[in-house]
Amino acid sequence: MTYPLGSGRPHARLGILTACVLAAGVCAGAGNVGAAPSTPVLTHEVEAVFDIDGHTVTLSDRLILPAGLDHLRLGAGLTFTRISGPGAAPLDAAAIVTRVEDVPEQGGPWQRLDVAAAGLAGGGELLIEAHGTFHAPVDQVEFSRENVGGEISATISAEGIYLSSMSGWLATADGALGTYDLRLDTPAGYETVTQGQRIEHLESGGRLRTRWRSPDPSDSLDLVANRFFVTCETIREGLESCTYLLSDDPPLRATYLERTRAYIAMYEEMIGPYPYAKFATVENWFPTGYGMPSYTLLGGQVLRLPFIPYTSFGHEIAHNWWGNSVFVDPAEGNWCEGLTTWCADYHYKELEGAPAAREYRRNLLKDYAAYVDDPAKDFPLSAFRSRHSGATRAVGYGKSMMVFHMADRLIGRERFLAALRDVAAAHRFRAAAWSDFLGAFGLGDDFAAQWLTRTGAPSLALADVRFEAGAVSFRLRQGEPLYTLAVPVRVTGPGGAETEHVVTLSGGEASFTLPVAGATRLAVDPDCHLFRRLDPAEIEPTISQVFGSDRHAFIVDAPKEPLAAAALAFARAFAESDTAVVSDGVWPADDRTAVVLNPGPALLARLTAPGLTVSGRTIFLEGRRFSLDAADLVYAAADPERPGRTALVVLCGSPERLPGLADRVSHYGKYSWLILPAGQGRPERGNWAAGASPLLAVR
Repeated sequence: MTYPLGSGRPHARLGILTACVLAAGVCAGAGNVGAAPSTPVLTHEVEAVFDIDGHTVTLSDRLILPAGLDHLRLGAGLTFTRISGPGAAPLDAAAIVTRVEDVPEQGGPWQRLDVAAAGLAGGGELLIEAHGTFHAPVDQVEFSRENVGGEISATISAEGIYLSSMSGWLATADGALGTYDLRLDTPAGYETVTQGQRIEHLESGGRLRTRWRSPDPSDSLDLVANRFFVTCETIREGLESCTYLLSDDPPLRATYLERTRAYIAMYEEMIGPYPYAKFATVENWFPTGYGMPSYTLLGGQVLRLPFIPYTSFGHEIAHNWWGNSVFVDPAEGNWCEGLTTWCADYHYKELEGAPAAREYRRNLLKDYAAYVDDPAKDFPLSAFRSRHSGATRAVGYGKSMMVFHMADRLIGRERFLAALRDVAAAHRFRAAAWSDFLGAFGLGDDFAAQWLTRTGAPSLALADVRFEAGAVSFRLRQGEPLYTLAVPVRVTGPGGAETEHVVTLSGGEASFTLPVAGATRLAVDPDCHLFRRLDPAEIEPTISQVFGSDRHAFIVDAPKEPLAAAALAFARAFAESDTAVVSDGVWPADDRTAVVLNPGPALLARLTAPGLTVSGRTIFLEGRRFSLDAADLVYAAADPERPGRTALVVLCGSPERLPGLADRVSHYGKYSWLILPAGQGRPERGNWAAGASPLLAVR
């Protein structure tokens, strides 16, 4: 399966850009969807010869088909030169292959080979010989806040070779997996890389011949080739760590080789043996952030971001357990993005300490509140397949991660990790479902019903708090539909000593008394251990609240050139629409979210934020001073016209910089404010203070 970094398929790839730059969240899919213990497996023996100048690959794919297949799926870009069945008898391609036009769930035109018409309903050998010309331009490929833009499926050029499974360059079958033995012929210098293990490498007569064997079943195969600098180190017998870089960069190479060793060691202890013979870090010449079995394909710019090796890169390695070798049974929904997030992104925050882990959980709840404010955007986890929007990320990644976190809290870390290891061992190269995990955790149907099959999230209210000499009593309420919740309650006693209690709330309301003498403070779920809908008072204005809106109004005070043109370019990039417009200081009268660009003094005075003062071209922010000559300011503020709404304010020191801010801001939605340096560099960032929580009472 192929995952976006930080993260699949069925949509297959979304971008690496999620958890850091990546704050927008990316990696998508549903693993090797549909695999089960009895899943049919196609055996491929492939010979492929590449003509760089002609942008063409000539293919010979000898398949062993299992019995019971209805059809094979092949790319629309293939032209068949020979198809032969059992005994090498030639088959009439026109009689057995038909073109299928684009349908939404299948992603584009493709070719359908009728297996029964080929005489192979009971299985057997099929030889497909074909050629395909692939020359998709890569200059429009980009990562946006929520989606991969201009994604391509295949290209062959002097810049490099990229054949994704979405191109259909090799035959697949619905509900089936495949194993692969590939002999690849490229011009000398074009090193190939794919899943599995390289077992031959021979250069002769200006050509390079490599052979890759991938004996472990997967749902498809992707191939990359380029003028790589290749380095491989032995981790232990039978396991290598490799880098395929487009330039000889010893420090970068050393970082990724070291991180690969460290992550594999971490996850072998956490989950079990690494399932492949290698893990390779592969640099791409256009923007990608994909994770395939035994390697990851990262665009060069992302690869060199200094924090990637310590954040989203580990997420990709974790996917080699969850999704790539333990497949996803889609019948109960895609669990693997939430579990991979728990094992990777969230686990790294746990290693930093309790405050970082708490803030990570709180950010997930903030994202849910921002992106799933409209019930029409919500869906149950059992319906999650892949990420393609902020709402699908907030549910499929965030809510899913929190379900695993709550399970961990209910049964304890030792039992939780033991259950993960049991599932990984029992389902290696087989499908697992949510029920397999919940069964291993010892959690029953009620837990599954409320967290997997419902939309929404519980909301809590605190009332009738009484601090008495030897105890504190209080009442908890929740809205419909009712959940059974293990609610953490923290009580502060004399001298500041804190104790945590867990109370069970299963009805609409219940009263509780905790025997804490001299209690002075009571807080309900202060560390955000429950997946719940935060009260608005618990959430400070954040940039994600603006991203969560589907409709924006872009406002400029008395726009003049060159600011007017720059503002329009920013608006269209931010909205990801060529139809976005900019209004002259007019506040929206409808439900659009205001994005205010370089407001004048009067309007700026209404868009206040705590700890922020702007005087001319100088910014005073939380005790620090910045100049608009060297940096730009973006911040979320309370909408002065509409209580409860959030506006975005952009103060840019130069019109030339303004259009580029739209993409830069998109990666930092969880923050309230950003100071973005005029040149390259990671922005300063922070959050305004949240209001007083209604789930807190003080004596």
